[in-house]
Amino acid sequence: MERPPFERRSSAKQNRLSLFSRASNTHEHNFKGYERIVGFDTMPDAESTVSGTASYTLQMKAKEYTRTKHTRTFMCAVDATEASEPALEWIMENLVDDGDEVVAVRVLDYEEEPIIDQKKAREAANNLLSAIVELNRASGDERKISITVEFMSGDIKSTILHMVRVYRPESLTIGTRGKQVSTLEKMLGTTPIGNLSKQLIWQCPVPVIIVRPEDRIQKHLIKRLTDPRRHEYADIVKDDPTLPMRRSSGSP
Repeated sequence: MERPPFERRSSAKQNRLSLFSRASNTHEHNFKGYERIVGFDTMPDAESTVSGTASYTLQMKAKEYTRTKHTRTFMCAVDATEASEPALEWIMENLVDDGDEVVAVRVLDYEEEPIIDQKKAREAANNLLSAIVELNRASGDERKISITVEFMSGDIKSTILHMVRVYRPESLTIGTRGKQVSTLEKMLGTTPIGNLSKQLIWQCPVPVIIVRPEDRIQKHLIKRLTDPRRHEYADIVKDDPTLPMRRSSGSP
């Protein structure tokens, strides 16, 4: 049986919030301490517009939130895969501070979704909004932030670049599934990221942060540690505290 696209995956880590889970708590009491700002929904009338672009925008802010000259905006491009979850978690844990703005953008690609299921799209957008609120709450100090969720149809790369120009964020964060590269590509120094990530890095006017899944990072680390060809330098420096990269006694 095919798994619904927004259903929480049982294999996900227990402490990880599924951004597209049908089980996400989108009831208003989950947004206690927050207030909704005016949103936009052009999905019903998209076909009658000149561009034919559908969009659905949700905005919410903490009741004590105030935008100042010190407010920073951080954008995260998401999709319906688990690769988006660590990317959003990363900016919430490492970048966002009190008084900042978080913008999550998802592009519904025409080629993959020629007919948009408007009900599912709105449901997914509300689930994403709820997940960001819960991630902020999980930080402990409940930072006073503003949250914007943008769902738009169109070409993925050009739409993301357009939204970067609109919001002018400090950075753009995207997730990657950790593309596999061949031995020849490794010898040539090929970066293991997808074509979209590369194009955004080259063309985006703000810094682009690529977040790889933790399991791929650990797998790569273990592979390096077990490779005998990489042990020569470690064997030289392991007993000399004055040299860099000294391993602690507890390291594998």
